[in-house]
Amino acid sequence: MLGRSACVGSSSPYAWPFDGDLRPGNTAIIVIDMQVDFCGKGGYVDLMGYDLSLTQAPIEPIKRTLEACRQHGFMVIHTREGHRPDLSDLPANKEWRSRQIGAGIGSAGPTGRVLVRGEQGWDFIPELRPLEGEVVIEKPGKGSFYATDLDMILRRGGIRNLVLAGITTDVCVHTTMRDANDRGYECLLLTDATAATDPANHDAAISMIKMQGGVFGAVAPSAAFIEAITPPVQRLLAAAAAGGSSAEVETDKGPLAIIPDAAPYPYSLPVKKAALVMIDFQRDFMESGGFGASLNNDVGLLRQCLPAAAALLAACRAAGMAVVHTLEAHKPDLSDLHPAKFTRGNPPPGMRIGDVLSEGMGRILIRNEPGNGIVEEVAPIEGELLLFKPGKGAFYATGLDEWLAARGITHLLFAGVTTEVCVQTSMREANDRGFECCLVTDASESYFPHFKAAAVEMITAQGGIVGWAATAGQVAAALSKAAA
Repeated sequence: MLGRSACVGSSSPYAWPFDGDLRPGNTAIIVIDMQVDFCGKGGYVDLMGYDLSLTQAPIEPIKRTLEACRQHGFMVIHTREGHRPDLSDLPANKEWRSRQIGAGIGSAGPTGRVLVRGEQGWDFIPELRPLEGEVVIEKPGKGSFYATDLDMILRRGGIRNLVLAGITTDVCVHTTMRDANDRGYECLLLTDATAATDPANHDAAISMIKMQGGVFGAVAPSAAFIEAITPPVQRLLAAAAAGGSSAEVETDKGPLAIIPDAAPYPYSLPVKKAALVMIDFQRDFMESGGFGASLNNDVGLLRQCLPAAAALLAACRAAGMAVVHTLEAHKPDLSDLHPAKFTRGNPPPGMRIGDVLSEGMGRILIRNEPGNGIVEEVAPIEGELLLFKPGKGAFYATGLDEWLAARGITHLLFAGVTTEVCVQTSMREANDRGFECCLVTDASESYFPHFKAAAVEMITAQGGIVGWAATAGQVAAALSKAAA
């Protein structure tokens, strides 16, 4: 089962689903009309004179996709187009059109009456028969929602994301996708697990989906979807069994920066799947007159990391990496401040969170106050995420995990202050969520140098129990080499 939410990073025109929330509990695959009438000898499509190899092409990709979905607990739905034996649900114009091309619905054929429920041609092909317990939708039209209970089943099942496979791309699959899109479902069409009787129509249907930024959803090959729903450890084991390496599994979509001198051993950073997290470079902690100084801390110690932090930030920006800036801060009404934190250390009035320590800094640790701004040397630029956090860790009550998942981020570089408190807490949170983390040691600092040294040792102990450690220069050199 998937632990965190995920996304299909190589889908087009955007990483699907739009918010990275891809889970067995909210996603279903719909296999549309893989029936003898559409891809079997003597069926409806065969009688119309089309090349059966075209509609049979998706069979193997669908089989592989179903195997993965079943293994990981995704809802599986099959649809089957057909009419009642008395044809009472067959529109007159649909019947007339079918007769014009020599394959009248309801007429006798090699596999029984064409598109009539209960006949051999109406049944699923043997390779893709539903398993016991899987939903089968009997539909009289091209779309899977018209005159069926599909929408009710999906809503009751908590399904929001739909993955579409089957035939034909331009008719029943596209009609279903358009209908689902209008109902608010987030749709992904698998390009090799769908097909049309005319390849040009298949290609055109896919192009229509991608226009206008994904007017109906997104498209991807089945292998990309399978990779996205396969737990990372299983991918690593599969790669090892095939003679590959973990780096090959994680970095086949872009450059790989390798830091050979990282501790406790070399750190591999897939640049397109990596983000830099800059923790709490805020005036409250790093300038005289701020909260940190009021506690008799030497802010000059923290400022020692700014040159390395600025160099690291510049290198990551040049590499095109995602950048996150955090600020420890509370809402002005203190509604997100726990009493335990408010009273910790028995601070006197005037030195508590929310009090005004000095006019130049404003209220202590309150969002958007002057002291809550990031110091100029590492200030955010447009497009970088600025995140207010009410705790020490960057993941608690912030939505950071979802933001990273939506962008396919798997690796994190950490810099900031203080090393042993907010930086280490954030790194430990990230480690438990499955991110591969590296602390950039000279871009991080503490009021207490021995605490920083202890934190670095704890992070890298036992083979990197929390993650790796490297310098800003080592990171920059690795990124530069990867870009060459």
